[in-house]
Amino acid sequence: MTEQQFVQWLNDIDTNKDGMISKEELRKALHDLGLHFTRWRAGRGMAHGDLNHNRYIDGNDELEKLIAYAKNRWGIVN
Repeated sequence: MTEQQFVQWLNDIDTNKDGMISKEELRKALHDLGLHFTRWRAGRGMAHGDLNHNRYIDGNDELEKLIAYAKNRWGIVN
């Protein structure tokens, strides 16, 4: 998927529409994509993306970090 599609995908997985991505929302979405070890992957993604350590991906800086991590580690962003 492209970077733009990934951002849209993140917006879609925000199930409670609070504008923040939780670890559990990310885990469920990774599982829906058919990836394995989703709890671990979501945890690592949050560790790299959650810059202010509030346990959510919120804000453009954190989103960019998560996108960069997804490109390098998950192979789902081109």
